[in-house]
Amino acid sequence: MKSLFTTVIVALRARFNSLIAKIRPLLTVAFWRTKGVAIIRQFFNNIFNVKPKDKDDYYSVLRWRISKKFAYALAILIGIVSLYYVLLLSPVAIVGKSSGNSSLPVYRYNSLAVRFYDGACRIKARDGHIAYEGSVSKGVVKGEGRLFDKEGELVYDGTFDKNMFNGEGKLYYGDGELKYEGAFQSNLMSGMGKLYAESGSLQYDGEFIKGKKNGAGTLYNAAATEIYKGNFVLDHIPYEEFVGKTAEEAAAMYLGKESIYIADGEFTTAFDEIDAVAQVTSGEDDIEGNGHINSITVLKDEFFFGGKSYKSLKTLEDYFGSADFSGYTYCLLTDIVAINRLPKESPMERSPIGGQDLFDNAYQVDDYDHNVEVYIHAFKKDKMLFTFYFTGSGEKNFFMYQIEVGE
Repeated sequence: MKSLFTTVIVALRARFNSLIAKIRPLLTVAFWRTKGVAIIRQFFNNIFNVKPKDKDDYYSVLRWRISKKFAYALAILIGIVSLYYVLLLSPVAIVGKSSGNSSLPVYRYNSLAVRFYDGACRIKARDGHIAYEGSVSKGVVKGEGRLFDKEGELVYDGTFDKNMFNGEGKLYYGDGELKYEGAFQSNLMSGMGKLYAESGSLQYDGEFIKGKKNGAGTLYNAAATEIYKGNFVLDHIPYEEFVGKTAEEAAAMYLGKESIYIADGEFTTAFDEIDAVAQVTSGEDDIEGNGHINSITVLKDEFFFGGKSYKSLKTLEDYFGSADFSGYTYCLLTDIVAINRLPKESPMERSPIGGQDLFDNAYQVDDYDHNVEVYIHAFKKDKMLFTFYFTGSGEKNFFMYQIEVGE
């Protein structure tokens, strides 16, 4: 009995193993891949190898005849490629919740669907973060919206046109502090606006052009106190506009901290917060008794004029031509005051000024070193005299310059 039972078991196992051997290939990926490729290959072989038997098996296109099966295969192939592009390359997105309480459709930046969309939506950048939330028109960012960086911090909030900042808006620092609010054109600050420091204090209020302070405006110090009110040219103060102004007119332009030095009827005023020193007449020769600014000395090693920057003797000669005067000269009080206010890294040594305080920020000068020499190159242009100060005759770069009315 036991032998019979064993025989039955062995027979069943042999039959079962035979069945498993037949089923196992059907459960592998390789089998179905091979099967699928074979079916597709046979499908296209049937299409391309078919020999149409009569004219009903063709489409007539002008003077050519195209097999109907070939046309069907081509249409299917185009459909598959199009579907691949639509589903895998361009879209993502369907509806998702925005950062606020509203629900907006979400699209990839290169989505085909967004190119036909009008209205508010959210757009994902290449790396997947929400880069934009706002209005679009047929794939173009246009209208009110907000731009975000990859950390989710707000970069810009305002009006867009043609995928750029155009109109009124606000620009932010990376930490979320307001950087600028006002008019934009082609992603740049252009028009009236306010510029802020990272600390949040107001730096400038006025006109901009192509991202730079240009036109009438007001400059503020770190305490958000007005220090200069006047014109700007591409982020620079046109210091030449001080020359010839009355003391009253100059006081309306420069509003910041100043230091006054008086010696034998000679007045020198340091405009401490805009890096300039002015030589002022006493006003005795003026009918109204107003002093005038004879010259303005700028404590910078860069000369900006006519929209261009000049830093070396060669570039100055390219602009002005040959110097009208070159040589050593002794420093006047105005020069000494200016030298003493140069940055620490300046090549000129400071020279002490002797005297006594008269009142706040006013100093009676009794003595200073009259033997301090500098080498200058002076140029005349447009009825003005531009003098550039060098430490010696062989130096290529100046350390400060002076502007005054030319004779």
